[in-house]
Amino acid sequence: RPPRPPAAPASTAPLPKAAPAKAASAASGGDEGVVYGLLTTTYNVGGPIAQAISNQVFGLFTPALSDPKNYVEDHYGFRRTVAWSFGLTYAMAFLSLLTLPLLPEQKAEAQERKRTWERRDCYAYATVVLVGAGLAYSCTFDLLAVFPATMCYRFVGGEGCDSDA
Repeated sequence: RPPRPPAAPASTAPLPKAAPAKAASAASGGDEGVVYGLLTTTYNVGGPIAQAISNQVFGLFTPALSDPKNYVEDHYGFRRTVAWSFGLTYAMAFLSLLTLPLLPEQKAEAQERKRTWERRDCYAYATVVLVGAGLAYSCTFDLLAVFPATMCYRFVGGEGCDSDA
């Protein structure tokens, strides 16, 4: 008999679904579906928003990060630009860690906040408007970056369109 292959590592695919489900369990009776949907949408819209923002920011770098010939030539100035782009990427990732103190430590603290903190409709409206605006922004700029006629625009992350085209 041939030897068995090693076991595959445990998948992390369920993790993005587990956190919102756990948070939804702290929701009021009957609101679990809305909370789960809002948290899942917020989680899933983050990637496209980050892609749109990075296209815009990295489009400002010179020499251009989107030009393949810069990677082939591999000169010092381009290496410095790539290093700055990595530095900015990691700085933004670490900057996001500053939001961790906003999270409750345990379920009991989350339930305590729910009982004692002020309730206002404007919080719900602001959340829906921010998520909706982020979704609209990311869809608009990601689509503009895909179509050949608009991918050259500087505000999308391109190098600028030729005026004679």
